[in-house]
Amino acid sequence: MRTTSPLRTVLLAAVLLLPLAACKQEKAEIAPPPPVTLTADAVGHYCGMNLADHPGPKGQILVKGEARPIWLSSVRDTFAFTMLPEEPKEISAIYVTDVAKATDPAAPDMTAWVEARQAWYVLGSKLRGGMGDAEPYPFSDKSAAERFAQANGGKVLRFADVPEDQILAPPAATMAEGEH
Repeated sequence: MRTTSPLRTVLLAAVLLLPLAACKQEKAEIAPPPPVTLTADAVGHYCGMNLADHPGPKGQILVKGEARPIWLSSVRDTFAFTMLPEEPKEISAIYVTDVAKATDPAAPDMTAWVEARQAWYVLGSKLRGGMGDAEPYPFSDKSAAERFAQANGGKVLRFADVPEDQILAPPAATMAEGEH
C-alpha cells in the first residue's frame, strides 16, 4: 500500500482549488460599478443641454477606463448609444432612472437608478419623453411596468427585446407631425 505525503496532498488540493478561486475572482470583477449621482452640471451626450432642463427618465453609461459617466437626456438616447456603431462598446454599466419608484413618470426620482439590462420597459405609451419623442419607460419591477402599460398603453419588453427600429427610426406619428 502506497501512502501520500502531506506535501503532495497540499499541492494536489492547491492545484484543484486554484481554478475555483480564479472563477470566484472573475465573478467579483464582473459586478458593475454603482450608478453615479446626478449633478446639476450633468449635460446630455447628444443634445449638449443640461439634464435638469428636461422632464422624464434619464440614462447614464459607464465606459471602462472613463472616470465620468456619459449622461443621456432620455432613455431613448441611452438605447441609441448602445446601438450606434460609432459609440464605445467597452461598457461597464448602463443605468436608467427607475420609474417604478416615481409618483410622476415625467419627474422620476433622479437618485433611483436600475441597471438597464435588468429593467422592464414600456414602449409605445401615450407619454412622451423629455425631448418630446416616444420614450421607453424603465421599471425595476415587472408588475409596475404592466400597471403603467395598462394605464398609458404600450408593450412591456426587456432591454434585449427592444427593437432597434423603435429607437433609431422616428415613430410614424412623430414624423407625420413634423412634416406639417
